Amino acid sequence: MDIFSGLVFGLPTFLILLGPLMIVHELGHFWAAKRAGIRVEEFGLGIPPRALKLFERNGTVFSLNWLPFGAFVRMTGEGMTDNMDDPASFSRASIGWRFVTIFAGPFMNFIAAILILFAANMFVASKPVQFAYRIGTVKPGSVAQQMGVQPGDVLLEANGQDITLDDATRVKFNEAGGTPITPIARAAIGHDFQLLVQRGGVFSRHGVALSGAIPATADSNAPLGVSLGLKSIRTERLNFSVPEAFGNSITELGRVMSLMVRVPAELISGRLPIAQARPVGPIGITQLGMEMAREIPDQGPYDFVRFAAILSMLIGVSNLFPFPALDGGRLAFIALEWLRGKRVDPRREQWVHAAGMAFLLGTFVLIAALDILAPAIP
Repeated sequence: MDIFSGLVFGLPTFLILLGPLMIVHELGHFWAAKRAGIRVEEFGLGIPPRALKLFERNGTVFSLNWLPFGAFVRMTGEGMTDNMDDPASFSRASIGWRFVTIFAGPFMNFIAAILILFAANMFVASKPVQFAYRIGTVKPGSVAQQMGVQPGDVLLEANGQDITLDDATRVKFNEAGGTPITPIARAAIGHDFQLLVQRGGVFSRHGVALSGAIPATADSNAPLGVSLGLKSIRTERLNFSVPEAFGNSITELGRVMSLMVRVPAELISGRLPIAQARPVGPIGITQLGMEMAREIPDQGPYDFVRFAAILSMLIGVSNLFPFPALDGGRLAFIALEWLRGKRVDPRREQWVHAAGMAFLLGTFVLIAALDILAPAIP
């Protein structure tokens, strides 16, 4: 995909997928602050500089900003050194209300995750029942390249044989560690070979016919010289009752939480390679979302909506990490104040959060570069 088409399709995907989840997070802070009597000076959509003042209500300016990345809430006295004596400032609020105001952001992401996944299970849940193999990479100089096979091609037939799979056949081949195309290609070594592939667009049984010859010297373990991945080409609707949909939502989010806890331990023990646990930033998340959005015509919206729910939960969890500048870091300072019985010097806390933000921004840049140079979706 070229840069232009990536921007045209990627920006709307980003705005649809990540934008609302970040806005929900900031709405949590906003509503809790209002409840606590803390003055909210601005609720901004996007990141400054400001592009437009939308309106003002109850002392809060609602703005639209130039960088289309989430949202923000600016409260009086939140910087710890400005307007600290204002009765309506964040600094003057009680420990309890400050804690609630900060925690409300991640909490809203948890609630959103449950509601999104519940809605997905109630209205668009489906399961894949038929699969096809999709070309991942094509080895330079290979038989497949000479035939004109391209990454992303979906394989329908090999030498006239249907190589799509139902679920039972898929499980059988997975357990055997092979694919139906390998023995067909192996038998064709030294002979002509034909493929029927689906290329682009909504899946259909009509495809592009490709032909060539597999030389007698071809590697019998990989005669074509391609890597393969599975693609769902037909799904069936799943119908859940309200209790089942809610229970499935809680169970699935619980599995994701459990995975987040297990991953660090498996990395340390070496059971999980570092390459498989690489961090993914907004660019990488958008790439994954784009891939799922492209599958909606064939597979329906369930995977895309489910991905949004999991992202909402991950945004909530990651913000609770006790790291400076994150919500969890601010909660840690509030907890320390409660334990000590007095506040940490506001200027020192501000410097700690500033240093944490600088580190996070640097990490963000590195992850963004990784997402571009080594995308999660090749």
